[in-house]
Amino acid sequence: MGIVAKQSARNSVALATGLLLGAVNTMYVLPKAFEGFEEGWGLLRILTAWGTILAQILALGSPSAILRFLPGAGNDQRREASMLTTLCLLPAVAFALVGLASTFAGSEMLLALDANAGWLLQDRVGAFLFMAGAYLAMLLLKSALIHRMRTVVVTVIQEVWLKGSYLALAMVYLKGWMPFETFFTWFLYSYAAAVLLMISEAWSAGTRLAAPQIRQDARPFLEYGMFALWNNGARTVAKNLDFVMVGALLGLAAVPRYTFAFFIATVVSMPLRAMSPILRSLTSKAVATHGPEHSGEQLKQAARMQLAVTAALLVAIVAGMPALDLALPESYQGLKWVVLAVGVTFVAEASGGTAGPILQFSSRYKLALPINLGLVAMTVATNYAFMQWLGWGIEGAAVATGLTGVWDMGWRTSLMWRLFRIHPFSKGWAWVLVLALAFGVGSSFVDVPAAVMAWGKVGQLAYAVLFGGLAGGAVLGSAWALGCLPEVTTEMKKRLNPKGTGA
Repeated sequence: MGIVAKQSARNSVALATGLLLGAVNTMYVLPKAFEGFEEGWGLLRILTAWGTILAQILALGSPSAILRFLPGAGNDQRREASMLTTLCLLPAVAFALVGLASTFAGSEMLLALDANAGWLLQDRVGAFLFMAGAYLAMLLLKSALIHRMRTVVVTVIQEVWLKGSYLALAMVYLKGWMPFETFFTWFLYSYAAAVLLMISEAWSAGTRLAAPQIRQDARPFLEYGMFALWNNGARTVAKNLDFVMVGALLGLAAVPRYTFAFFIATVVSMPLRAMSPILRSLTSKAVATHGPEHSGEQLKQAARMQLAVTAALLVAIVAGMPALDLALPESYQGLKWVVLAVGVTFVAEASGGTAGPILQFSSRYKLALPINLGLVAMTVATNYAFMQWLGWGIEGAAVATGLTGVWDMGWRTSLMWRLFRIHPFSKGWAWVLVLALAFGVGSSFVDVPAAVMAWGKVGQLAYAVLFGGLAGGAVLGSAWALGCLPEVTTEMKKRLNPKGTGA
């Protein structure tokens, strides 16, 4: 796990930087910049959500296929380049067909994405297609770079560059130095720049294209890709459908408030996002070499570690949320339960370890299709039921998100046992869960001291971070003391006595 720890640490730095930039933007700049014009912010979020959804569909599973098939080329660089060309050609054709079809779309085609059918969505088909193309290119390039173990650069571009440029543009817009349409255009340009940066990095990493062997590769690649589309892409589609349905059922003006809460909850996913690219790459190679039946220990280790760090972060957020609420803009207060419900999604996803990649890279990957189709269907059904029928607003969208996360983890774990007789559960996993629940529930009974009420927003924010950090740290510290995190002890010994560890 040395390479995982090393690259995860670097990814974590980039993710933390992106999180800081995103926090300043989402929690301070954007609420002020779009005060009274929340629909504008909602449009940007719907644009990225739909871009992500369309990219996942048009990719036809090629990003996952890149990680599955390219290792089979071994040291044959020309064969690898040929396979990569075929894998990129399939989504390129799909995107071209959608682009051709979009030329027949009317200016009011997108109005259904806003419950109030606002004018902001008129004449935006080209922008939505542009964003889908940018996300599609980044998906393919990201997989090619992960195959080359260039995960850190991918994280820097997607987290630091995109969020940093968004923050810079938002600050300029806040100052009134550019109109909304100019801001919107430059927002699109920032994604084009990200694609160019990833192309440059892929080229420097030795990624090349060569004449495709269509007859040999197209059928197996497409066959696997169509299933991988619903295996790996279903969760991404499901999460972004929440934003789309909030806009469609509640209006674009409601999207920023859900975005605000969702952003706070995404802190929970930081460790998962840092480790996932490396674990996926290592899992694909391990499954190809030894088979999924021999991945049980790796599955348990990943599940235990991922559960520990994500659950600790969720406990920290829950503990610090009452004080944080005092420091937030008035229009974005009272989101604790939305944050908790969304956070549970990330914890559930993390607690399953590498179950998804193991199934995805095994010969039994087709059996995941019913689960993933059910995931998307459940997302649509629960969002509609909770927001439209029950009238729960964005709280309903959050509950729907939480339920889909638990659904996904439960079915994937069940399938792991039925097919390969492996599972993510262990004694350490159970202890971590118990500790997280205990400290999470316990911290909810601690009231914010009266003195904090009188502090300024900076002081209230500092108290939220401090108290939340103590609660989250207590989870990790207790888990380590009980022997649930032996990897931490190993890394500490390496740092304290590097010569004594060998290797």
